[in-house]
Order: sequence, then structure tokens, then C-alpha cells
Amino acid sequence: MTNVLKEELSKQESSQIRSNIERIISSYRHIWDIYTELLQNSADAIIEQFGEENISQGKIALEISPDERIITIIDNGVGIEESAISKILVTGKSLKRERDAGKFGFMGYGFTFVAFQSEYLQVESIKNRKKASRTYRNLYQFVYSGSDIPNSEEEDSGEQAHDVDEKNGTKITLKFPLKFPEEVVEESLAATFRIAKSDKTIIAVLRTQSIVGILDTVFNAGSCFEFSLTISGRIVPIKTGYLTIREVVKSVLNSELQFYDRLTQYEKFVEGTENLPTNLRDQARKAIVLDETIDDIKIGTINPLHARIFISATSKSHINQYNDQFRNEDGISYDFALEHGLWLSICGMPIGVCLDPFDHSNYLPYTVIVDIKDMSVRKELDAGRKGISAYRMKQIAETVLEILKQRNFIKYRRYIVGGGDSRINNPLYDPKEELTRIFNGKKWFDSVLTQKYFPPIEEQEVISLFVELIAQKILRGYYLKVLSGYQVYDGLYEYRLDQTEEVEYSENNNLGIHKNMVLQ
Repeated sequence: MTNVLKEELSKQESSQIRSNIERIISSYRHIWDIYTELLQNSADAIIEQFGEENISQGKIALEISPDERIITIIDNGVGIEESAISKILVTGKSLKRERDAGKFGFMGYGFTFVAFQSEYLQVESIKNRKKASRTYRNLYQFVYSGSDIPNSEEEDSGEQAHDVDEKNGTKITLKFPLKFPEEVVEESLAATFRIAKSDKTIIAVLRTQSIVGILDTVFNAGSCFEFSLTISGRIVPIKTGYLTIREVVKSVLNSELQFYDRLTQYEKFVEGTENLPTNLRDQARKAIVLDETIDDIKIGTINPLHARIFISATSKSHINQYNDQFRNEDGISYDFALEHGLWLSICGMPIGVCLDPFDHSNYLPYTVIVDIKDMSVRKELDAGRKGISAYRMKQIAETVLEILKQRNFIKYRRYIVGGGDSRINNPLYDPKEELTRIFNGKKWFDSVLTQKYFPPIEEQEVISLFVELIAQKILRGYYLKVLSGYQVYDGLYEYRLDQTEEVEYSENNNLGIHKNMVLQ
């Protein structure tokens, strides 16, 4: 039999091929990319087999053995013909693009990235009741050790496709070196399998970074394929569909109190509390989660993109609390964590591309998923799916900013518990409006204090009042040691009340303050 893979690659110089493949491997920066690439290929095969409207007939089984570094993925998709199996390994060779098929992938780099890190690769596929396979050993050595491109075991033995009475489908088995010869790839592979040792981590990864987290379920626009996950021979229960902030916070608080849909619930709530006094109104409007789905948004004017957008607002502390379960064994580091920000999705598939981390205070409480409906945007993605053009990123970010303003998310930010952090660098911040709002909630009291408007609302007002009460000797016994405006503490005081022992130990000492009292 002919070595099809070698034949395809021989059209290029070996040194050029190695260099190209090495660049492709290095361009994939996420430790979950191996999983996402395999899963999107299976999802595309299912859509080609059953049609997008019948995706629920599809089945994907992912099996991971972290200690052995083995991954097996099985689907009941369209299958691959014998003559095409080896071609999917070739750089830039996309059978989906040749057939004008494939919703989620078409660039032809993903399987090259996966295959040429492997020490064992077997692709078994059934198409039109013909079963064929190709098995390769030590493909990684071609790139990293300069060895020749190996024949498949089937090519060496002369084994050919044979008839079977089975439906279409594909099974891919991969084993990766336990110690990869290239340091950066080794660390990436180690982390790839490390996240699979934690059920909670791998579930969160798959539901936020891969097609398992399909966004159609969030927008009530369709269903998903049947998916099963097995880790080290043990079935791990997992839902399909995107892991929403609402679901995350519910798991943290074990409650859905003060969770609101912005359009259908919260706006009515705001209207109903309009006539309450300021303090009561602000307290009543507190929200833990505020979210909204928007189905049809146009981005740009000349060649506009069409998108649907999912906005969630919640305190970053809830996200951090959820992320605690993803800590590594050292109790400090993370291989994966959920983060606020503006995230890109294409045709319902989250791709792990962050367009804006929202790490400045302007948008602190927000997680925004922009799902581009136009498949043409895939052409702007690089091989490693690190991002799209700066022009498109700017367009999307500006559109999202305008939507956050129009849909009152910026206005309601101060009601998000833990999410009301505002700064002067916020382009939407109006200091006059904010000060007027705060001042309207206060009343004037005639007292000996310089602070006459109460109640204190801002933290610095409370600190200032405390310091003045000490200075006026209304609060006695406090002696300032350290005062700070930027440390995690506000101040350190020594407490020493000057009084005689007769007074201190008197039965009439109703305050019960004693010298051995420790104040922190």
C-alpha cells in the first residue's frame, strides 16, 4: 500500500514541514486545546451526518486516562473514508473545507496539532458500511527528533477497508509521551491531563471552553448532542450546555434569591421600588445575579457581523469562591479559573478567546458572551484560536459597551452585591450625578462634630467619623499607631483606658471594660 501521509507531505520540504507543524503546536496556548479540537471535529461529523436541526441524535464519548496520558473519543458522525484518514493529519488539509462542510472547524490545523504530539494514534472509522483504520506510532519524533514520517501499521501490513454491518462513526485513540522531549510542550501536556484529575475542573473546562458548552441551550435555540465523560474508567456525570454565571453562583450560595432576568423581572422590580426612600430603595434593589440574553445584534456597518449576546452581572467574590475548587495540590496555583470579561463564541461554540478581561473597574461585575452567527468570522482566527483582528475586537467591544449602557447594566451596577466599584477612569462615571445621589440619602444633624450629614455611606466616611470621635474624646482609650488608605487594613489602634482599679473592678462598671481586653 502507498504511504498516503508521506505522499501528501512530500509535496513540501521536510524541514519546512517540521517547522510548520512545530509552529502550529506552539500556537495553541490553552491546556484544554487537545480536548476542544477533538470535540469540535466530532460535533462537525455529527452535524454532517444528521443535520444541525437533528444534532440531538448525535453521541460523543470522551474517555481520559490522566496517568497514562491516553485520550479516546468516539462519535456516531458521518465517518471518514479510508483514503482520507491519513489526510486529516496534513497541515492545513481540511476535508470539511473541501466538502464545504463543518460548522465549528475548517482550517485544517487542529488535528495536526493533536496528532504530532502523540506517540500512538489510531483512527478507526466506518463510512457507508466500510470500516478502515490507520495506526501511527511516534509521530512526535518526526517533528522533535528529526525522524522520518512513519508508515501506518495498516500500510505496512496491507490491511484494507472491509465491509461491516455497522452505522457511520469514528473512534480516535491517542497516547502521548509520559515525558515529552520539548519543555514547553511537556508542561502543556502535563497540565492537560492534570485538569482531568479533578472532576469539577474538567467539567467546568469542557462546559466553558468547548462545544460541550454549546450556547444554543442558553438562548433556547436548540439542543445538544448526547455526551458522556469517563475518567480513568469511571463515568463522570456532566451536563451539556454553557456553564452560566447563574449556575455558578447558585452552586456557591445554594440559593437563587435575588437572581433576576434584567428585562422580564428586574425592570419591573425597579419600577415598583421607585417611591421608596433612598436607603430603603437601594437596599431593596440589591441583586446577586442580573442577566439577559439578546438574540439579534448587528456589529459594524460595511460588512456587519450578526451576533447574539449573553450578559451576566455578579460579584467577583462569587466567581473567586467558585474558583477555589480548582486549586492545584499546592493550594495556591490554578490551571484553570473562570473569569469576568468579554468572551468570544462562534456559531454557538465557546472558543476561549477573551476580547477584554474587564480587569479595570469600569465593568467589574460583568461576564459577556458574544456569539457570532456568521461563519465567515472563522477566517479571522489564527491557528491557535488566540484571537481575531484588532479591528473586529474593537467593533465588538464598542458595541457591547453601548449595549451595557442602553440596557441599564451600567446604571444598575451599584445594586449588584459586591459589584458597585466605580472609579474616575470610568467613561460613564458622572461625579456630579453620583454625589447628588449619595447626598440625597443623607440628613443634617446639629452636633459638635464637623461631620453633620448622616448616615455615613462610604467607607472613608465611617473611618473619618471614628477618628473624629476619638479626637473629640467621645470615644476614649484609643491611641493611633498606624493609619493607612491603601493597605488591607484601615488603621491599627492601641486600646488603653486610663481608670483606677477601684473603678475598673467596681460592680458599677456597667460597660465591663477592663485593661486585659484585647481590641482588634
